[in-house]
Amino acid sequence: MLKSLRDEYSHPNVERRISARYEFSAEIEIEWCSRKIWGRVRNVSKQGIFIELSDIPVLNAAFPASLALNQPLRVECVVRRIVPERGIGVTVTIPDREARRRYEALLIALSLGSEQAAANEARTTRDSSIAVRQP
Repeated sequence: MLKSLRDEYSHPNVERRISARYEFSAEIEIEWCSRKIWGRVRNVSKQGIFIELSDIPVLNAAFPASLALNQPLRVECVVRRIVPERGIGVTVTIPDREARRRYEALLIALSLGSEQAAANEARTTRDSSIAVRQP
């Protein structure tokens, strides 16, 4: 059963999301204002990502980013929500078909839960990996 993640960033009485979001922790490199900024992904969904970072882009800023997986996953982001002193909520688009397939596989693995996700992650690592890069 899929469950939506609710936390201190959610409005308690309003669920506006079209798709479920899942806890997920990974580094992400953002290219914004001719600089590279590292942030931390807190959760993901089919439409977006919440990114914790200290240098926050402005609302509606568009930028490319790379999820730091074993094989970096390139996404295009647009800032849709700013949580002061926490981070940003972005919508994502993934123009590359293979990258889109990998992102969808990541969401499926996360939706299956930890045990199944681990098994899926191990299998995918052999095939072309969506596993998070270990520090």
